[in-house]
Amino acid sequence: MSKIWLFPGSFDPATRGHEDLIHRAAALCDELIVAVLINPEKQGLFPLKKRIEVLKLVCGSVPNARVESYNGLLAEYVRMTGACAVVRGIRSASEAETELPWSAFNHMLNPAFEAVYLPARPDLRDVSSSMVRQLAAFGGNIQPFVPECGAELIMRYLKRKN
Repeated sequence: MSKIWLFPGSFDPATRGHEDLIHRAAALCDELIVAVLINPEKQGLFPLKKRIEVLKLVCGSVPNARVESYNGLLAEYVRMTGACAVVRGIRSASEAETELPWSAFNHMLNPAFEAVYLPARPDLRDVSSSMVRQLAAFGGNIQPFVPECGAELIMRYLKRKN
């Protein structure tokens, strides 16, 4: 039986922190599904198609990773894919406090739900997608904060949008 892990997120846009977690998580499992979940509470800057396109570039060098999208409950998506764990990055104690109740809730919905928390690397922990979106909105250089392989695609999209 292969060990399938899910790495869910909105990835709006993918950051170097996401890229790092993809590589680290993929090294710990047989198959990693990077799941672009559609969150109705978040207003996205990048369309779903563009986020998937960037993540496919990020996962291009990770042979056991693939990108999918899903609209629905994470606990149900875990059941559908046969995943044995969901990987989440933790940048701070407050983020852990937010993640733990969600993990418990998802476990109530699906008893097979397990969460694996990977701490962010110190040099990447202070960057979030929302910070990158704000920097981009004001015309700042986002290149140091997004995956090198997707930076041009992200910046080209932003120039067309503005």
